[in-house]
Amino acid sequence: MRKSVSKKLTGAILWTLCFQALPGVAGAMPTYQLDDSTVTVDRYEEPKAEPVEIPAEPEAPDEIAGGNTARTADYGTLGKRDVMTTPFNMTTFTEKMIQDRQAASVNDVIANDASTTDQTLSGASQAWNIRGFKSTQQDVSFNGLYGVAPRFYSGVEGLDRVEVLQGPGALLYGMAPNGSVGGNINFVPKRAKAGENQNSLTLSFGNGRQFGQDMDLSHRTEDGKTGVRLNVFHTNGSTSNSDESINTNAMTLGIDHQVGKSKMSLDLGYAYNKIDNMQYRLTFGSGYLGVKDLPSADHNKKYGAPDTFRHVTEKYDMYKYDYKFDDNVNAYFAIGARETKMEYLYNDFRLNAKGTASIRYHVNNQINKANSMEVGVKDKFHTGEWKHEVTLSANRYNMKRYMKNRTGSYFATSYDNPVWGTNTLDHSWQEPLNDETTLSGIALTDVISNPGEDWTFILGGRYQKVKQDVYTGSASYDSDAWTPAFGVVKKLGKRVSLYANYIEGLTAGDVVSGGYKNDGAVLSPYKAKQVEAGVKYDMGKALATLSAFQIKQNGSMEKDNVLTSSGEVRHRGVEASLSGEPVKGTRLWGSLMYMDAKYTEDADYQGNYEMGIPKWTAVVGAEQDIHGVKGLSVNTRVTYNGSAYVDQANTTKVPQWYRWDAGVKYEFTGFGHHPMTLRADVYNLLNKSYWNALNGSTPALYLGTGRTALVSMEMKF
Repeated sequence: MRKSVSKKLTGAILWTLCFQALPGVAGAMPTYQLDDSTVTVDRYEEPKAEPVEIPAEPEAPDEIAGGNTARTADYGTLGKRDVMTTPFNMTTFTEKMIQDRQAASVNDVIANDASTTDQTLSGASQAWNIRGFKSTQQDVSFNGLYGVAPRFYSGVEGLDRVEVLQGPGALLYGMAPNGSVGGNINFVPKRAKAGENQNSLTLSFGNGRQFGQDMDLSHRTEDGKTGVRLNVFHTNGSTSNSDESINTNAMTLGIDHQVGKSKMSLDLGYAYNKIDNMQYRLTFGSGYLGVKDLPSADHNKKYGAPDTFRHVTEKYDMYKYDYKFDDNVNAYFAIGARETKMEYLYNDFRLNAKGTASIRYHVNNQINKANSMEVGVKDKFHTGEWKHEVTLSANRYNMKRYMKNRTGSYFATSYDNPVWGTNTLDHSWQEPLNDETTLSGIALTDVISNPGEDWTFILGGRYQKVKQDVYTGSASYDSDAWTPAFGVVKKLGKRVSLYANYIEGLTAGDVVSGGYKNDGAVLSPYKAKQVEAGVKYDMGKALATLSAFQIKQNGSMEKDNVLTSSGEVRHRGVEASLSGEPVKGTRLWGSLMYMDAKYTEDADYQGNYEMGIPKWTAVVGAEQDIHGVKGLSVNTRVTYNGSAYVDQANTTKVPQWYRWDAGVKYEFTGFGHHPMTLRADVYNLLNKSYWNALNGSTPALYLGTGRTALVSMEMKF
């Protein structure tokens, strides 16, 4: 409609609106004179009826009933996929699980999965086994990219999810920087969510005498296209270990934006983590194990020397961009970096064959710089009736470590009343370039499904290049490997999926040295080869999985004074898990794993069980709403670890142990009608003392933590 208005505009507009309201009127409209105002109304055209759109069937909810775990995860080069259509075993812990369990570190989160076992070395460093293979913080990916997540700091306050892949993942993510092969942990950062009460302030006290504050601020624009999430965290105080204390300041910022066919995100992070007088592991000298009994586990015992410390500063960032050309083709690009500065004074505490103890100090300072990038393109097309989703990607990771490590000599002391002595090592800051690692690769995958999508096949392979240089010595490693993978999913209706896979993991090989006939030879990367089969059952209110797997990893073994890639360990296991809310108000989660881990090709330990790996592990958790009191719920969790060998010779075992945790949560409306949540938890309720046997080249034990409690109050606004 065109209007020419000079005066008395309001009357003319009202007249026009009334005229247009008359249905079926057509023809040329006259010119009307209203005093000295002229209004011209164009020909009226009856609006065309808009086509009626039938709403699509709603997608399955992303979170599994109960909200503790999710159906979807980032499978690296395969992208985000639903668990029921993917032939791998992945557990995704949500922000709800992180908050309700009051998790402070990644270990606190993955403690809810029996496939991962605690391999902590000290109060300052965390490690874990996945399907019996050791992994550490440096092998954690961030939004699917290695080299971004903090190198030493393990806090989870800035995370929305923690995704745990059980099994090797070289095809999906590339080779892990430190060569972990048992699985992968991926950090998913927080994003702004729509709706009210998305800002929160949480105050906490406990786990010793630590006082924490966590401010979480979130804003998303009305059109939903732009979001900003800021998290600021601080904690300070003593832990439950004697004289140990922690001081942390951390901040994360996540920005995401969508415009047209483009999606982008930017994540920035900073953390300062100071730990003083930390607990440490107990090791054993030659001839102790198999001769003398292990000392009794006593969580009041301290194996870390006074005045030891670790100070860490972490800075990291990541930018990701995705462009959708049409419904079938999109390309993406991601780049990230991390810089870590660390000062570390720590000690060994060793028991000797003669019943004495000895102590040795270490000083380590380093600057660790990493950067990584990935670029890829995805294309969806059909060949006949079969659907294909092909992805071609390339990635590169580079890490330089500027480090000076100094180690003292052992000196004798008493086990019961240790005399810690004086550390005389040089503490001056030195940062020569110590080593450099570059990992690069190209991956090609194809996800194939039939018209009914009850069959899904995944085929793919990755070419991996591994280059390592040690500048403080003469070692240099340069090799490559091809890692194929395939998987199949057969859906039996909407509820049941059968799956199977073959996939590999990679660890850098060795540069042969030490007087062998083939000194100087470069051994190819060691491969971990997995075969797995399982079933996933979606009950609507819960999701259950059952799987059986075998992983064989080769290593190095000497024969006729020649070192070759011929050693082997074999891990066979069965896993079962359940997560959901089978009855309204009753939330369950838990898993069980049986593991048979043996040295199947080894010159010295053929047929022995691998050290530090229990045969049975289990975690069972439950949360129950108290229906008589709105917002009140109670929870409990029981963790079980079977006995495990301390040494490769299988002469000594640590006993089995279990730990019982319990807590309460109360949600209510507080001051100013703000939603508030009170959480209180007690860990190791029965105050049990127990040993964790560690998996590595050196027999070692680490004490489990005694009874601790944590109370927090969260207010949303």
